[in-house]
Amino acid sequence: MRYHHIALYVSDVDEAYRLYRDLLGFSEVKVDRITPNPEAVGIGGSVLDDIFHMKDCKVRSVLLKSSEGSYLELLQPLSPPVRTLSPEQCRFPYTGIKELGLEVENIDAWFARIKAAGYETQTDYVWATVTFRSFQFFDADGNQVQLCENKPGLSFENETGPQG
Repeated sequence: MRYHHIALYVSDVDEAYRLYRDLLGFSEVKVDRITPNPEAVGIGGSVLDDIFHMKDCKVRSVLLKSSEGSYLELLQPLSPPVRTLSPEQCRFPYTGIKELGLEVENIDAWFARIKAAGYETQTDYVWATVTFRSFQFFDADGNQVQLCENKPGLSFENETGPQG
């Protein structure tokens, strides 16, 4: 089984769109449709209401794709209106998917680019494990994004440590 897509609920789809398209390089697949509109995501009306368990749901949706073919869906609830989590609820130690990990090359240039764009980073430096170098930053809604650069010839499968 492989991932089909990852969906991020955001408070401002335009802001998120700029980050993932303009800064991180995802390309447009379907942009800025308001559902219920079957053309937008292939569903609408009562099906959308059934999925979200709410009446008259509307959402702005943007579907993006990385150059490697990974899909990222940005969703901004309109009806009912979006509600944001507090920054601490978006981070360790709360449950839920808390991080979008992306593989990149030239991690130091990415770190400089993210810092220059004004995003908050988890640390003030790029850190390393046995197999990769990395840093994490937060988007405008507090979603954590981790950029990782594998060390040449190494991957998670090579990393040593306790086996569980």
